[in-house]
Amino acid sequence: MKRGVAIAAQLRTLRVAADLTLDALAQRSGVSARAISDIERGVSTSPQRRTILALVEAFGADATARDGLLRAARVPTRSKPANEDRSTAVAPHRRSDFSGRDREISGMLAMLAPSKDPAANVVLVSGPAGIGKTAVALEVVNRLNARSTRTLFVDLGGFSSEPLTPLEVLRALLRQVTRDGEGAPITLDDAVRRWQLETETCVYLVLLDNAAHESQVRPVMTLDPRSRVVVTSRRSLAGLEGVRRVSLGPLGEEDAVLMLGRLIPESQTEAGDLRELAGLCEHIPLALRIVGHRIASRPATSTAKFLVRLRAAENRLRLLVAGDLAVEAAFALSYDELDSASAALFRSISVIDGPTFDARVAAAIDGSRVLDIEERLDDLTDLGLVEARGGNRYRVHDLLRLFGAAHHKRESGHRGVAEAHRRLRAWLLSSLERGGSWFEPERSPETPSTVGLTFESTIAAEAWIRLEEPHWWPAMQEASRDGEHSVVVDVADALHWFSELWTDWGHWQEFFELAVVSARALGDQRLEAMHLGYLVWAQVHETYDRDLPRRTALLAIEAADLSGDAQQRGWANSYAAWTHFLLDREDEAAEHSRVAIGHFGSADDLDSAAEAMWILTSATNDGRSHELALRAFEDLLDRTDRDAREKYGLVADLTRLVAYEYMAQRYSAIERHDKAIAVATLCVELAAQFASPIRSAGALRQRILANIAAGDAVAAMADITVALAGLETVPSDSAYSWHREKLLALREGLRSDL
Repeated sequence: MKRGVAIAAQLRTLRVAADLTLDALAQRSGVSARAISDIERGVSTSPQRRTILALVEAFGADATARDGLLRAARVPTRSKPANEDRSTAVAPHRRSDFSGRDREISGMLAMLAPSKDPAANVVLVSGPAGIGKTAVALEVVNRLNARSTRTLFVDLGGFSSEPLTPLEVLRALLRQVTRDGEGAPITLDDAVRRWQLETETCVYLVLLDNAAHESQVRPVMTLDPRSRVVVTSRRSLAGLEGVRRVSLGPLGEEDAVLMLGRLIPESQTEAGDLRELAGLCEHIPLALRIVGHRIASRPATSTAKFLVRLRAAENRLRLLVAGDLAVEAAFALSYDELDSASAALFRSISVIDGPTFDARVAAAIDGSRVLDIEERLDDLTDLGLVEARGGNRYRVHDLLRLFGAAHHKRESGHRGVAEAHRRLRAWLLSSLERGGSWFEPERSPETPSTVGLTFESTIAAEAWIRLEEPHWWPAMQEASRDGEHSVVVDVADALHWFSELWTDWGHWQEFFELAVVSARALGDQRLEAMHLGYLVWAQVHETYDRDLPRRTALLAIEAADLSGDAQQRGWANSYAAWTHFLLDREDEAAEHSRVAIGHFGSADDLDSAAEAMWILTSATNDGRSHELALRAFEDLLDRTDRDAREKYGLVADLTRLVAYEYMAQRYSAIERHDKAIAVATLCVELAAQFASPIRSAGALRQRILANIAAGDAVAAMADITVALAGLETVPSDSAYSWHREKLLALREGLRSDL
């Protein structure tokens, strides 16, 4: 082994075993973190003796460890003799506590069933560090190993500085089967010929562990079809043809808990602890094994006590060490294989929130080209540091994210990490504003942004907003905490009409509360009134308390009056009218409607949304007769139908939806039941376009009431069943329970009548 490789491995093992980060070791030893990192990565192959002694003293290592480090530092670099054998044919021991993987093992056994097709005789098991590839392969080999089949094993040294060459791989195999007197082959051609001759007469089961590249495996695949080969590798070895592939991920939750239960004595566990412990280990077998051994080896320690330490993210990797096993060291072997650009990308994506991301999100962190990022993500995926999730989506498991974050902090410092967060946040919120602008009558969605995405249609914008919510929602909260108040109110305003398309998101109340806080911080009472109005809408849809939005609407009126903005005064009173109507306080609702009409009428420049609300409020407030009100609604429907595309946009559909609801009520009041049911049906059809259970339930409720008024209990009961089924996925403690209770009350009343 080369000097740099030997000392790197020993130093990293000692540091990880001591639960020390690079920074902590640097502080203890007086040796810079960069110098320690250079030694561990093999960059510095000849550290000075005083550096080694300082590190040994910082570890408090015994004489054996000290002498080992000093010897490694003194080992001279030498060339490997041509005839030196570096292979190992000693297979790792089979795990007695092996758990899970039933589906994968069954699949591999089926793949390796006897066949004359050579493609059926080679299985590649790939996956990230610590996922248990070798353990699975050993299980499969053990179950396949019949008396007539001889098992051969070679460790290909995939993550050593010099993996075995193809010739060395075949030499290692032939050495296990060659007769006395036969020397080792000198050339690869000779080795392949002898391997083919050997497998023609004997059937073998070959396990090639830890492959670095395809060339190590290809010569072995020349064996007779009766023999079989199992290969493990952290890489996908995409260049191998004619092989069956098995990609391993983390264990299932139940298997992970079962594995911990086999490792940790029952006396040290408490109910629920193993499940949480497995989750913090990301269900990764190596991490589970380390945690199990650490707890089991300390009888006075309980899982509950260990969990307290493990919950802190900054401690997790340092705690996942047991003897010569370390999760961080396993990850480092893959990380050290990366080129500088891919390593920089791996570090940077540690700032991404959310379970999955695409190349555009990753590219936004440092402004790289998306095509370049896609290539580097492929490299990271190939090494198991990133998981490809399909559809150009990727995932980084939490433990790998912590590993990447530690290296990001080490390479870029606190300021560099904070700047990466800021760039990504700016990109996400700018993209969010551009997406929301497609649903805002007064914005120009086609105008490109200097930062972030520009969308080509409402379909593309809506898809991105929904898909990337796990990224932009934390970014929005972070922007609020960091005092980016202008950004917060602008983004919230851009999304307030889109929120009508996604009423079941469940976080609109929090979302618009952030905007209210920012508007107040800016000292802008017009903006405060605007966002208080949006908050009223969110509270109606997301809380059971019907008085809360009424009180918020009154606050909006106060802010709007102080601002002197006629349009916002109209909107605030419209919200107040709505909330009073929901409480059956009709006189107050009518008064706020009249005030809203006056303010809308005096506004110098009504936007299309305000104009629609003005017309709707006027029609709703027309108490002279049901016929006159219905005529006003018909006029409103005619105008929104003619002008919808170029003037009203999304507002047109929402205006028509509310108009249909009120028209159904008016028609029922004058006993024109056929018209009431017909209009309510239009309401149901329009609500279905929003793909929202709450909207559909509300529209169906109008038709239910119309059918009850018409005396058709059967049709009403059918709609109640449909509406309740649509609300099945809605949380029972949300505002949706209000609609459910209304529907249940109607059903109970119908049952009594029937």
